[in-house]
Amino acid sequence: MAVTLEADTQQVITLDEYVDFISREVDADDEASILASAPMLRALANNRSMIGDYLTGELRSWQTFQPTNSYTAQTLMLARTGRFAVRANIWEPPDASPERREYQKALYYYEVPHDHNFSFLTVGYIGPGYETLIYERDPDAVVGVPGEKVDLRFVERTTLPEGKMMYYRASRDIHSQEHPKALSLSINLLIGQPACQQADQFFFDLEGGTLSGVATGGSSASRLIPCRLARYVGDQRTAEALEPIAARHPSPRMRVTALESLAALASGSARQLWRRAAMDSHPLVRMRAHDALAELE
Repeated sequence: MAVTLEADTQQVITLDEYVDFISREVDADDEASILASAPMLRALANNRSMIGDYLTGELRSWQTFQPTNSYTAQTLMLARTGRFAVRANIWEPPDASPERREYQKALYYYEVPHDHNFSFLTVGYIGPGYETLIYERDPDAVVGVPGEKVDLRFVERTTLPEGKMMYYRASRDIHSQEHPKALSLSINLLIGQPACQQADQFFFDLEGGTLSGVATGGSSASRLIPCRLARYVGDQRTAEALEPIAARHPSPRMRVTALESLAALASGSARQLWRRAAMDSHPLVRMRAHDALAELE
């Protein structure tokens, strides 16, 4: 389950010192190494001028403000190094205006249960922190079809006040965040683990215990776009490039998308392609193959 970490330290470090530390000392593939680094993230959070100093520097160069930030308006990207990223997330309390509250809900994913295809450490920096419901699931027990039943196990309702630290595991921990009682800010260390980043990110219906949707943004979804586009603009060379993706890509949704484009580009061998896919190791690919074969009858 998502882990609450005890990392009480009086040490104070700068952002540069933290980035240097994680670059040298933290192994992105070793969970024990990540967890052992928690006191240094807390030491960064102990630096009470860090966010203000960083933001001031960014605003002085407002023409190029946050050029590497691909996240929503709630996120301030602080640093990237190797397979790690450091960011700050802002959390607003509910606005008095109903229209503004709807905007907040969409921006902050409030009351939208979801998982992540990356692990991350987080620490409360300012304010009482958002409230969150935390569930967990077995990532190997999910096919990835909207509406499918998922064994969602409730863990806790908690908050992320100043100084509290937590660790969320890729594709296992699900959270549904709610408005904080006052403006809050958290600092995250995002861990780039290639095997996890190939996985889909999902939304969940907690009441129904089902998978309600697949995230259409982020790195996993963006990789689908070239494969999807290939069927409209590709040729034989494109088909050849798609073949190993359709056969061996670690993401089943990527294999499905590559197969669909490959079948469109090489329509004469579509039946053969889908018959091979019907023996795939993942049920998502097998289900799509059976549907495609039925369509070809």
